[in-house]
Amino acid sequence: MSELKDVITAYRNLSLGDRVVFYSTVTNDVDVSEETLQGFLIETRMGDDLSCLYCKGDHVVRNGKRKDGTQRFLCRDCGKSFIPSSQSVTSGTRKEMGIWIKYLKCMLDKKTLKESSEECGISMPTAFSWRHKILDALRDVTDKVYLDGTVEADETFFNVSYKGNHKNSKTFTMPRKAHKRGNDIRVKGLSSEKVCVPCAVDTSGISYARPAKLGKPSSSCILAVFDGIIAPGATLCTDNEKAYKAFSETKEIRLIQMETDSRVCDRGGISYGIQRINAYHRTLKEFINRFHGVSTKHLGNYIVWNNLIANSRRKSEETLVQLFARILSAGISVRNRDISERSPLPSLEV
Repeated sequence: MSELKDVITAYRNLSLGDRVVFYSTVTNDVDVSEETLQGFLIETRMGDDLSCLYCKGDHVVRNGKRKDGTQRFLCRDCGKSFIPSSQSVTSGTRKEMGIWIKYLKCMLDKKTLKESSEECGISMPTAFSWRHKILDALRDVTDKVYLDGTVEADETFFNVSYKGNHKNSKTFTMPRKAHKRGNDIRVKGLSSEKVCVPCAVDTSGISYARPAKLGKPSSSCILAVFDGIIAPGATLCTDNEKAYKAFSETKEIRLIQMETDSRVCDRGGISYGIQRINAYHRTLKEFINRFHGVSTKHLGNYIVWNNLIANSRRKSEETLVQLFARILSAGISVRNRDISERSPLPSLEV
């Protein structure tokens, strides 16, 4: 009995994300029927003490039920009334959970908006907004990766695209004439018309990447992207880009840089290279190109999407269960207007 109490205590001390992973791993299922889904949401989002989804207070009482049987709650601290799915990605969409999990399956299969909308019976605008709501909810999964051992890093570049930033927007002014699918780049080589995306992958194949700035990478942007991602004591392999030197010195990471036009080198009888990161670049480019022009303001989400698929070591059914559980339990609520009004350029402009 004492061991059971220890397990229960340890479970209650888990973070929300870890609690969801534990729950879905043990059961290997998240039943999407309305009857059982409500209990899952209460367990993972509110806990045994029924904490408020808005203020996190613990003075929460049951407040009757809706006509469909959904339990309502009332917080005595902030005065808000809510249901278990309030303040979540799915709240306010008026769609059954079965359609959400079918749509997530479409994303794991890399289906386009048209393919996903037809399969799930939703409109194209709805399919687009759901795509980014889901990726917003899952961003923490990729932002919490930890690269250790031998890590290869390098940058790749994408053309700046203002696709989706309309001329009648109240928050955006087009800084140049429109390009056709973002391919009409006027300046050769690296310039302010290219988005720098630092990428890294370790020997186990776990990857991380994030849009950083326009043009050539800087020491500060490399630090901003990889700080907390690459483990201290790791061996970092890069090309001869100077920006990695300051990062490795600051974080006390062993740095091995290739000679110009070389992808491998030998240090102490051990061969190091950057072939793995180059392969990651090819995979990422192929994934982005599948969607025929990704807006720069949404580029980060598409990278998250690619990495979620690439980093998964579970079977597709297990991956679906884990990700769906995280989506349901994520405490974020994204409006369609929030998606369209995002910054047109990377937020790590340094």
